[in-house]
Amino acid sequence: MYFIVYYSFSEQDTILDTHECYYYSEMVASWGMPPDTLKILHDLRNLKMMGGIYKGGQKYWSYPADFDNTGFSSYSDSDYLGRIHDINIPLYVAFGDLGDLLSALVINGDYDFYLTINWQPPSDLILRFIPASILTLIFMIILFSTIRQFLMPIQLMRRRILALEQGDLRTQIPVKGDDELASLTRTINKLINEIRVLLSNKQQLLADVSHELRTPLTRMQLLLAMIPRHKNITKLKQEIHFLESMISNLLMSDKLSMPYADLDLTSIRLSDFIENIVALYPTGEERIVIRENIPATLVRFDQTKLHIALRNLIDNALKYGSSDKPIEISGRIFNSSILIVVRDFGKGIPHEELAELTKPFYRVKNPETLIRSGFGLGLSITRKIAEAHQGRLIIESKLNRGSTFSLAIPAKL
Repeated sequence: MYFIVYYSFSEQDTILDTHECYYYSEMVASWGMPPDTLKILHDLRNLKMMGGIYKGGQKYWSYPADFDNTGFSSYSDSDYLGRIHDINIPLYVAFGDLGDLLSALVINGDYDFYLTINWQPPSDLILRFIPASILTLIFMIILFSTIRQFLMPIQLMRRRILALEQGDLRTQIPVKGDDELASLTRTINKLINEIRVLLSNKQQLLADVSHELRTPLTRMQLLLAMIPRHKNITKLKQEIHFLESMISNLLMSDKLSMPYADLDLTSIRLSDFIENIVALYPTGEERIVIRENIPATLVRFDQTKLHIALRNLIDNALKYGSSDKPIEISGRIFNSSILIVVRDFGKGIPHEELAELTKPFYRVKNPETLIRSGFGLGLSITRKIAEAHQGRLIIESKLNRGSTFSLAIPAKL
């Protein structure tokens, strides 16, 4: 392993090459002088090697008989290797090539011993690139695992922030270790707990304020019912109703702004749902027309919230639509979504104001809108209800031709 790794990154001869020279020298020395060919034949067969002995340039003995030393070229020897590694090698040994085979030459007295093995060395691609690549890959895997383990708290924080966006205020991030990231994790956990407490206090405050505001309004309605008839009583009742609506819409808008507000999903037929809402309007037959045959498909949504959303759209259409032409309501299943459409035939909305309509307290800037009662929360609440159902509110309008408001809700929640 040391040889492969070292050879992969270096062109230098290693101490292992020097050791190999020494072992060749010792093996040849053990064959005696003159050489004991029986022992040589035994050792070569045992090592699965080939070899030949030459004396004075003439073949003295070989195994196999056709062994030939022609073409031997040396690239390193024991003089060089022994000197750079300070190792004494008794006999002269040279490493080289004999044709395509790795070979060695050992000189002992008047005899030259040529030794080779029928083995092809691996290419440079195997000896250099592949081991280096494997080591690099192992290093990268270890480095990746180490960094991933070290940065795991950051991944947990990211998941916790995403869960917080979805309204999860309960889950805690596991604290690992006692370093800066662990300290940051504890801080985030503490911050989320404080947010939960603040939101809880906010809800309680809103509930208390709502109760305190509604109580005097109820007393005012009772007192109005007891006083003699007066020309301003109707106007006072309208103002009280306006204040009650404003309180209800403010509370609903705030509640729908919170991602942790759960939906109470129930099943109902789409046709029944729309017809029940239209029936709440005393002038429905005159001012409201249901277009097309609404499918009786069973759908699931929060009936209370979607009831509020649809009523807001109908109220707006009745308020700002043409008094000469009734508004139109239709419902159908389109591309795996429930599509409820309310269309009026009023003066329409300028294109540049369409994107602003669903912002809280925004009202179209024209004299006719300003003289009508309202505080610009209806469409904002409707949009939030649609988004709470993973849907959307689509608004289209053309000047002097009316507006179309569509609730697109996924059919399967």
